[in-house]
Amino acid sequence: MKTKPDWWNGFDVSFRPVLDIVPVKQNNAMARYLIKKLGLRPGKRFLDCPSGPGRISIPLAKKGIRVTGVDLIQSYLDDLQRKALKRKLKVETICCDMRKIDFNSEFDAAANIWTSLGYFEKESDNLLVLRRAWQALKPGGKFMVHLVNRDWIMANFAPQHWFQSKDVHVMVENKFDYATSLMNGKWSFVKDGKITSHSFPLRIYTYHELRGMFAKAGFSDIQGFGSIEDEPISRDKRMMFVIGTKQK
Repeated sequence: MKTKPDWWNGFDVSFRPVLDIVPVKQNNAMARYLIKKLGLRPGKRFLDCPSGPGRISIPLAKKGIRVTGVDLIQSYLDDLQRKALKRKLKVETICCDMRKIDFNSEFDAAANIWTSLGYFEKESDNLLVLRRAWQALKPGGKFMVHLVNRDWIMANFAPQHWFQSKDVHVMVENKFDYATSLMNGKWSFVKDGKITSHSFPLRIYTYHELRGMFAKAGFSDIQGFGSIEDEPISRDKRMMFVIGTKQK
């Protein structure tokens, strides 16, 4: 399956309710973990890329961190700005493809959260996301990628599952390509008796693959954790937190 250049058109609208499924308490816990692992303090600059509607940007901004949220979906950024305005917070937003950001040594830390890596057809483009993040960081800055663990997927593969987010029922059908580590997914959204479906592949990574990508992008002191309690990555941990540093 080849990724359409504009596969997110329409999907972003259907998927929007799913972004609210993570409880605020969990978002706040993630923000605290980012502060701890990336060495963030009030006044420090943080790049949230992609930011979505601000699940991480908002709690970090509340802590006095100067957040810039980048996303390709303008409606998500509009949501983020509405949330920031309501809370009297200042968050910069930029509508841009994360492969095309051109910051140069501007941020103290950056992150790519909630499995937002692996959506591009060319592996070189997925690597480019990491290279752009490296370029955006000040020397000594840290970058975190948080995404699903391929080893966990292999141990717990489910070809089909349902879940509900508010008044939307979502069915996900997955096929895994062992030759490419692509998860070819079909997402069907059911609301008010109407079904909307979208299909796209997602490249699933192992920890050792991500370590190699981080190194190619220029990062050093690469570390990995399987939870916000700093447990080791294993096949029993669904998510991975991989952190690299831009050398001074």
